[in-house]
Formats: sequence, structure tokens, C-alpha cells
Amino acid sequence: MSEPHRNPPDQIVVVVHGVGDPEPGKTLSLLSRSIADHERPHVESPCTTWLFEKSNRTGQASDGAEVKTFPVYQTNIRFENKNTELCEAFWGDLSRVSRGWLGVLMGIFQIVFGLRYVAYVAGDQSGSAALWLKRLGLMSSRILQGPVLAVTIFLGLMIVAVCGSHVVWKESHSYTNWPQILILGCSGFAFLAAQIGTRVTRSRVVERFWFWMNATTAFVTGVMLVRLFWLDSSFPEIAHSCEVHPGVMWYCRVLVVLLGFLWFAEIQVITAMACCCLLACYQRKNHRPALIIALLLPALAVGLWGQVIPMTWLAIKESTGTLEDLTHFTEVFDDAIPFLGVQMLMAVVVLLSLIAVLIRYAMWRCGSPEDAYRQGNKAPRLIIHPWMQSTMLLCTAAGVVLVSTLWLTNTFAEQGQGSHQLSGLANTLATVNGYAISVMVPLGGLFVFFLAHLRPGFDMILDVVNHFYFRPTNVSDVLDDDDEFDIAETTFENGKLFFSRREALHDRLRRILAHYRDKYDHQPELVVISHSQGTMAAIETLNDKDLNWLNNSFRTVTLVTLGSPFSHLYQHYFAHLYPALDEPFWIDLNQRVDRWVNIFRVDDYVGNEINFPAPIQFDSQPSTTGTQAFSHQPEYTNIPVGPRGHVNYWADREVLMHLRRELFGQVKTETRRAA
Repeated sequence: MSEPHRNPPDQIVVVVHGVGDPEPGKTLSLLSRSIADHERPHVESPCTTWLFEKSNRTGQASDGAEVKTFPVYQTNIRFENKNTELCEAFWGDLSRVSRGWLGVLMGIFQIVFGLRYVAYVAGDQSGSAALWLKRLGLMSSRILQGPVLAVTIFLGLMIVAVCGSHVVWKESHSYTNWPQILILGCSGFAFLAAQIGTRVTRSRVVERFWFWMNATTAFVTGVMLVRLFWLDSSFPEIAHSCEVHPGVMWYCRVLVVLLGFLWFAEIQVITAMACCCLLACYQRKNHRPALIIALLLPALAVGLWGQVIPMTWLAIKESTGTLEDLTHFTEVFDDAIPFLGVQMLMAVVVLLSLIAVLIRYAMWRCGSPEDAYRQGNKAPRLIIHPWMQSTMLLCTAAGVVLVSTLWLTNTFAEQGQGSHQLSGLANTLATVNGYAISVMVPLGGLFVFFLAHLRPGFDMILDVVNHFYFRPTNVSDVLDDDDEFDIAETTFENGKLFFSRREALHDRLRRILAHYRDKYDHQPELVVISHSQGTMAAIETLNDKDLNWLNNSFRTVTLVTLGSPFSHLYQHYFAHLYPALDEPFWIDLNQRVDRWVNIFRVDDYVGNEINFPAPIQFDSQPSTTGTQAFSHQPEYTNIPVGPRGHVNYWADREVLMHLRRELFGQVKTETRRAA
């Protein structure tokens, strides 16, 4: 074999991976070996370059801060008499669900907590109704992730203490002084955990949670002291209730009632959001699909929490024999059973709608997807299908009505009697709860069994969540960041938000492009190949105003997107943020890119064809308004390939055939026109 070439490359290929489980350099290695014809193997020379996260770093942190770097894996190949240098913009460490059961569970936790960011950005539109919609969405998430979660965890801590005490000392939870000792022990443990958690976390969300944990601890301790020194003597009827819920069970009952109040408050917030969404949808400038998302995601989070909490209690109860011996444990949750029936009923209805959508998709797949696509019969949308949207909206409305009715029935019920004993509706929902559990528990078991196999799906959702994850920006963010790529233009000057995780991903790609700008002065060709969420990073980076030097550093710029969610997801649901490509918003992208090739599978449920604009006939003196503000338009191409889903584009022979043609084929882009 001949020695690897040492001449300057004719072409720079930047690979931006997408969803899946890529290890650093894996995607690059797979692509470099796949694009070569197996009959004419190429010569490969791999290496790694470490770049600073901040371009103004010189290798030392004078301010004492940690110097952060990231690796750029490179491969030099010679193929078809062309010297090509390939490199990988790896970002899997910035957004990826970890391996294993625990990693997937943590990923689900991140997704549920992160849905509020997507909802907020979706509601970030014009008008006071949209403003209150996104504010109420944040309030809804803060109630769930603050007091609801804190009270639930403290309730679980008390049940664990009761079980442990019961094993050592039968019925100890109902004795005179022992319950006070258990309460103080739980309060002390929760307070200590909150102090440690507050000091070690850097997240404002987690800090707020620990604040509510402290508030719950103070509430339970205060109730214990008030009851001990005043309540029992002043209100003798409390003693009667203690016969039904003795000792620690009485305090558990208080927390269950408190949860009921919090859920009722949550339902009222969702009701107010629905009203704001309805009003905002009637404003012409607003994008309705995004407003519906801004309503549905918080409602979905409420539904998820409403399912996870009771299912967790049921699983603990069924798997812990000690709880079966606690004769008063079930009575603590008596009044909550109809509420669980509402959650279970809504979950079953949504599940049936999802099954109907999947059946419709399966019927489409059973035919000839390629022929169906050519005839205009595209695959049914799996990302929040219209049927699913309608079902979730109806379930949200029905759930609000049912929960509000049950709560009011509970509130005005006779003392000592549960509402499920007085209301036929509550009895019906309690029965529904029993039947729904018999259906949901086996499905929940299957879900847990296949949890690890669902990791790629959670990866896709987490990528979207991280794309919209933001934190408020302030003056210090701009003043402290004297980097080449400043955040001022994209965040502070707009007075809005700083999408820190998205910027971290884009920053790496900008560093790589700047590295090659400084490394070579002979203007090689630039090709950016991206997949899935990586295509969003490539598109937005190439549209960055800070990259005005790009065309002077590279002879031609080609963008290749594989399975891009740009139109199918982002333009469909977030058109107020991602307008049509012929809008002035994309003027920098259109001026810089010579060719844009989008390769997609006809059954790709995440990335599909991109809505490219029609070709523009440019005048000799283009106007400065509308689409004619562009003095250049890329050569747009959509290339559909066979049905094989969303992953493994890099190893798809049909995709690779098109990549070889685009990279090394006879189709060449003319030398860039003068600026």
C-alpha cells in the first residue's frame, strides 16, 4: 500500500452525527470505509486534534477557570484522485441517554422535566394570550416538579419508615409517642438531604425542588406540633378521625389531602391555559400547531405524573408484603381512588388512539412504500398524529371536568365518609380504575422489559428537549464572553433566552470550521454531512451571522442532510421560529451554501423531505425586499430512498451510493461567484 497523502486536501468533509449510540470517531470511521468502492480500497491516515471550547483560550486559564477541550477525529483519504480530509463534529456527550436501565430511567426523568422548555418556546408568540399561555405552562411544571414531587417523596419516606418500624415492632405506627419520633426522623432526614442537595446542585430547577422539600418538612413538623399541643384538645372530632387513620397514617392522610389540593390547583392552571390557547389561536400572526403543543405538553406532563405516582404506589403495595399487614394503609388512599380512575381512563383512551395510528402506519408499510410515496401517499405522521392531538385535547378537557367534579364532591362530602361512597360517578371511576389497572399493569411490565430497546426513541426526544433547553441571559453573559462567536447577537440583544446546550453543540461545529479556516489558505471545498438532529446544528450554524468569512475560506460549500427533521418536525410545529427557506431569516444560509442535498427514507418518521423553495430567477440588480433580497440561491435537491426507518443512514448502501456521487461524482459545482 502506498503512503498516505501529505498534500493539502482538495476537500474538507465535516461529519455531524445524529441519533443512535455513536462513540467518538465511530461515525467517521464507518463513513470513511463505506464511501470507498470495495474493489478499490482507499488509503487512510487517522488522527485526533483537540480544540478549545473557547477560541480565545491559549492553553491556560488565567482566571482560574477550567480549560475545556473537545476532540476532533480526523481521517485523510485519497479516493478518485482527490485528497479528502474527513473530520467528525462529535456532540454525543452533550445530549445522549446513557446506557443501561438506570441511564434510560434518568433519560426519561430528563425528558419529563425538560418538556416545559419546549412548551415555553412553542408559546413564545405575539399577543398577551400567548404570553400567559407560556407563563402558565411554566407554573404548571413548577407545581409538578416542586410541591407535588416534594410531598410525594416525603409521603414515600414516611411509608418506608412505617414499614421498617412495623417489621421491628408490630403496629408501632399507631402507638402514642412513637409516631412523633418517626415524623421527626423523616423530617430530619429530608432536611439533611435538602441541605446537601442545595449545595451540590447547579440547577435552578433542582434548587427549587429542594426548597419545596424544606417547605414540606416544615409543614409536616408544624402539623405534628400543632396537633400535639393544641389540635386534639380544641377539636375533639380529630380524635374520631384518628380511629380511622391512627398514628402516622393520619399524617399520611394529611399529605394525601394536600396532594389533592395541589392536583386541583394544577387542573385549574391547565384550564386557564386552554382558554389562553383558544384566544391566541385566533390571532392571525400566531402559529396554531405550536400553540397546541404549548398546551398539550404541560397537560401531558400532568398526565404522566398522574400515572407514574399511582402506578408506583401500586407496584410498591403489591411487591411489599409488609404493606399488606398495615390494615389502615389502604384507607389512606380511599378518596384518591376515583382520581386514579380518571387518570387510568384517560391513559387507556390515549393508548387506544396510539394503537389506531400504529395500525394505520403498519397498513401503509405493508404495501409498497416507495410506490405510495411517488403517488403522493406519504407515511402517516407518527410524531403527534392529528388523531393523537385530538384525542389528547379531548382527554384533557374530560379530565379537567372529572377531576374538578370529584374534588368538589370530596370537599363537600359528609365528614368521615369518602366521596366514593356518596357519588355514583366516583363509584364508576373507582371501578374503571380497577379494570384499567388490570390492563395497564401488564403493559407497564412489557414497557419495563423493553425499556433498554426504546433508548433510541428517548434519545430523539431528549435531542429535541435539549435543543430548546434555555436559561435566562443577562449582561454578564455578554461581558464575560469575549469569544470569537459571541452570544450577544442571538440572545441578549433580543432580550430573550440563551439556549445553552444548543449553543454548545453549534460552538463545536463553528470551532472546527474556524480551525480549517486558519489551517489552510488554498480554499478547499467544504462538505458538511449531517444526520437527524445533527442536521439542525449544521443548518443553523451555516446561517450564523458570525461566519461571514466562510465563503472566503472555502471554494464551494455543500450541505448534505440525512433524515433531517427540519421540515417534518421543526417547521411543522415551530414555524414561528423556523420560517420558510425563502424568508429573509435564512439569507446567510442561502448566500453561503452552493448545494443542499437532502437524502431521506420514505418511511422516516423523524426526518423526511425538506420544503425547499422554488428556484428564483435573479435580476441583474436584485431588489432589497422579499425573496429577491437573495443574490444567490443554493441548488436544492430532495433524494428519497427505500424504507428502512430513521437510524443507520451511515451504513445504508443506497444512501452511500448517493453520498459517493455527491462527494466524488462527476456533478461539480461551479466556482463560487464573486461576493
